[in-house]
This record gives sequence, C-alpha cells and structure tokens, in this order.
Amino acid sequence: MSEKADLKLKLVGIKVDNYRSYKKFPEEADYLELGQFTTFIGKNDVGKSNLLRAIEIVLDDKSIAPDDIHKGQRVTCEITLFFEVPDELKEKLKEKFPKDYNGGDIISISKKFEWSNGKFDSRGKYYLNFSKKLSGDNLKYIRSIFPKVLLIPAVKNVEDELKFGRDTLISKLLFPIIEKTSQNKAKTETVADLKQRLTEAIERETRSIRKDLKRELSKMWSDIDDVTIEVPELKLEKAFTPIIKVRDRYTKKEIPITYRGSGMQRYFILSLLEIYREQKIGKGYVLLFEEPEIYLHVGAQKKLCNILKDFAREGQVIISTHSSVFVNAGDLSKSYLLVKENGETKLRKFSGNREILEELGMSPSDLFLTDGIIFVEGPSDREILEIFAKNLFPNWDEYNIAVIPIGGSNIGHQDPEILAKINPNIAVILDSDLKNEGSALSPKKEELKKKFENYGIPVHFWKKNGKIVRTVENLFTLNAINEAFVNAGINLSSEIGPYDDVPFILGRELAKIRAMKDPYFDSSKLSDDEFCRKMYDKIKHGKKIAKKMIELGEVPTDVKGLLEDILERFKVGS
Repeated sequence: MSEKADLKLKLVGIKVDNYRSYKKFPEEADYLELGQFTTFIGKNDVGKSNLLRAIEIVLDDKSIAPDDIHKGQRVTCEITLFFEVPDELKEKLKEKFPKDYNGGDIISISKKFEWSNGKFDSRGKYYLNFSKKLSGDNLKYIRSIFPKVLLIPAVKNVEDELKFGRDTLISKLLFPIIEKTSQNKAKTETVADLKQRLTEAIERETRSIRKDLKRELSKMWSDIDDVTIEVPELKLEKAFTPIIKVRDRYTKKEIPITYRGSGMQRYFILSLLEIYREQKIGKGYVLLFEEPEIYLHVGAQKKLCNILKDFAREGQVIISTHSSVFVNAGDLSKSYLLVKENGETKLRKFSGNREILEELGMSPSDLFLTDGIIFVEGPSDREILEIFAKNLFPNWDEYNIAVIPIGGSNIGHQDPEILAKINPNIAVILDSDLKNEGSALSPKKEELKKKFENYGIPVHFWKKNGKIVRTVENLFTLNAINEAFVNAGINLSSEIGPYDDVPFILGRELAKIRAMKDPYFDSSKLSDDEFCRKMYDKIKHGKKIAKKMIELGEVPTDVKGLLEDILERFKVGS
C-alpha cells in the first residue's frame, strides 16, 4: 500500500447540536478545538462521555436512538467534526468535490439525524461542509480517509476486548493477518485448507504478541513470568475467543487474565493498544479514553499517562478524567472544564497559558478541579489558614477549595483580569503591613486592593477582635505561643499586639535561648533584627502555634467570619 493511501484527515475540532446534554456546543466559537492530547474535566454526569461518544458516532458511523436527542425533543441532531487536510489529499478532494471543496486547509464532515413524517432516522446522513450530502462512492472515500477511532469506556470488561468482532482491539491487531491470508482464498481448494492456513497464521502471530504483552505487563507487574494465548478451533462463520492467561513467576500457574485484578485487566487493554501503535496497523487514529485513572493507583496512573503521551506523538488522544495526574500532564490550551447548567453541558476554558500558572505556583488541576481559589501572600499563610479552616469547617476538604500563595511582593505583579478568567470563584487575603493603629494602608496596598476589586475579586485582610492586624502571625495568642514553645523555654508575658513584628519578637526569644545554650554564640547577633527574624521559621513554628490555638479553642472568630463570607460567595458549604 502506498504512503499516499495511508494518509488520513487530522481531527481538529467538534461542534454538537442537540445530542444528549449538548444543545448548542460550543456557544461562542465555530467549533471546539481538539489537539494531539485533549483533556475534558468535570464532575460526574456533566456530559464528558457524551462528547467522546459524539466523536465516535461520526468516525465509526454509529447510530443513535430518539432518546439521545437533547431533552427528548423532536429536533434535528447534528454532530460536526472539523479536519485538517494534508496537502497530498487536496487535489483528490477537489477532483471528487469540485463544487464543495476549494482546496482549503480545513473541511467539516457532519452527521445529521432528522425526523421525517414522525419517524426518526437513527442511522443519520453525512454532509461535507454542511451542504454536500455524501453517499455511495463519495461517502466511502471520505470514510476511508477518516482517522481510525478506538474508544475505551470508563466501565469495561476486558473479556469484551478479547472476542473477535468488528470493534474489538484484539480484532484490530489480528485483522491485517487474516486479511492477508484471505487474499489466497480463491486458490484454496477446501474450507479445511483455509482454516488450517488461517490457524497457522494466527498462531504464528500470537507468538509475537505474547512476547509484547509480557513486556508491557511486566512494566507494571514485575511478577508476571509469561503470557499465553490459546486459540480454539476456528469456525469461520462465527467469532472466536482467544483465551489470554498470565503465568505468575511465584506460583508457576497460568491464570486467565479475567481472574486478575481490575487494574491489570485495564492495563492489559492499554498493552494491546501499545502493540497496535508499535506495529503501525493503521497509521492515524484517535484514541478516546474515558477516565483512564479507574482501578489504577497513582503510580500506575503516571505510567499510563506516559503511554498516552506516546500515543499522542503519532495519533490523537482525547480523554475524560477526574485525576490531577492526567489534568496536569495535558496541553493546557486543549484542556476544557465542562459544567452543567439547566440540563445543558457548557464549556469553561482557561484563556491563558502554562507559563502564567507556573508564575502563580499553580497546576492545571488547581484550575480545573477546584470549586474556588483563595490567594494568600506566602506559604505560611496557606498552612495556617488550612489548619484553621479544617478545624472550623469539618467538611472543608469536601468544599474543594485551593489555597495558593502567590508571594508578598510578587502579588502586585499579578494581572487580576487573567486571575478572574482562571476561575470565577477567587478571593484574596492580604497582610495589611500596618505598623500602628493610626496608620492607613500603604498606597501600594490600596492600589492593589482596588485593582483586584475592579475585576470582581474580593480582597480581605487578616483581622482579630474586629481590627485589621499586620500579618497572619498577629492572630497568634499568648497561651498558644507559650505552649508551642514550652520545650524551647519561651514564656512571653503579654499578648501579641495587632501591629507587632511577630517574627522578630519570637525570633529574638529563640536567639536568646540559643545564646544561653551555645558558648560560641556571637551575642552581637542579638541586636541584628534580620538575624532574629530568621531564627523564627514561619511555616514550621507557625503551624505549631496554629495547632495549639485549635487545642485551646483560641482561633479568632474573625477568621471564621472571613471564611464564611468566602464560602458564601463561592456557593459552597451551604
């Protein structure tokens, strides 16, 4: 087969009208762009799987039922895929469709399901560029240049993939061998001869597949010693089921893979796909994978993610997932959050890039897998806030809120317009840096507050006893500090004031204790303010004091009120 005959269209986009949870999708663009590695994220039942199945319906000529129409209406359902046309195919397309294709880089192929005289056309009809109805040889040609599609559903019995049939992966591995053998069918004198030739070809090829499967499964399960594939007697008029077994190196027993754990069964399917890719059986393909993380621990998810990245180098990978492993590994520009509003699936897409997230110290999972984001100034603010929050709100972890430090001086460089696009639920908690009761916020803090609030992002300051305090450390109480440092020998005599330099006060106490214990300590350092501040570890010591405040029931009520305001704005926790 020539290289030109192997050329395929490249899938670059999708548009859906009235299919399941999709009424008009996407609403604000001609189509949703699809890349080499595209990720759909969203809660259960928002419609992620529906989008994968819509792609399969067009590429694999699937039918649908009336119940698949959006909200059960009697309206036209249309699924349109957009493709990039390789230069080598443009002349052929112009020759076949002189009136409907002008040599452009992008074409659309729609599959339309309509009602007529009260009857529903479940098979649907294909259209080129929305107008040219495709049938006969024209449709056959278009389908011949579609990329192959492989769908792995979220809940899958591995036995289904080991049966020889039209859509199974084992068939797609073995079909080229059978096809080659069948070319000699005309020369075969008897059916018995053909069956014998076919059996020999399959047995010969499965020896190679066994080695490949052993290699792939051993990457995840080191105890796998061998894999066997038993091919039963062939009946050409019926499907056959190879019996896949793995031999454990410790028990030396051959056990059907269907008796092994769900994780191994799921990885087995991926092993077949890896072999399929390596053997280049059909150069272009689209792999649709629902929730690849199912049944796999985090380490296995990471390995699987690397395999999918390898797939994406030659074909395309489109997944739906809840796992931060796959979200963070994907192409951010082709990662989409799907939400459901009034029974319709809607799109929420980040318009920035990975560099912006890295600057903010965020990961894509912070963006897509959270219901809200609280930005604070430093890592110690995050640790202390989360300790307080988990105590004040027992279900805090279920609220799915990310607390992210974006740096004291660095916070002024952030663009609130971009932050607002990251996630509609954002709040900021700042240190006031006030040094006395009569002072006002610095012009820099005022400007920062105004800049964020102009984009609808509320800005809060730490408070205690109704007063704005200098930093998060000014929330600390005398009892909690003395109990946290009882072994170190610190015993403060007065409460921390709202404007005290807490790191300096505690650091100086720690320096004094060190000076008493270390005969070689340079006592001149006790008058070095910066040295004293460094003696206090904001995260280590701050967490310790915060935990003591919880034990003593001394978390300021202002903190609870602040978090209640944020939760109410985020519409979580109610």
